Amino acid sequence: MKYRKGWIVLLVLAILTPIGIIAAGGAWGEWDLDGVEERAGFVPEGMRASAKGAIESPLKEYTVPGLDGSFFHEGLGTIITAIVGAGATALFAFAVARIAGHGRIS
Repeated sequence: MKYRKGWIVLLVLAILTPIGIIAAGGAWGEWDLDGVEERAGFVPEGMRASAKGAIESPLKEYTVPGLDGSFFHEGLGTIITAIVGAGATALFAFAVARIAGHGRIS
């Protein structure tokens, strides 16, 4: 497999994602409008306008429905959401490359 090392690195990073659960505070930049206002003192109008029509994530707050309660279940849910997110991003990039003609597979 041509990109084996890259996939291994992504898998290791996905497995390490639950470390964020025990970190103090929240992840930088993952604030809702109230969090932005608290930190910046205001909410930019464009951000407020785009939030009105935003689609809600099916894996909101890095959780999988049914996997909540214990630290183990939250960690497992975080790993699953990391793998789903990385996989979706990789598939999207692959599709764009194929459409652009740069993703020739031998």
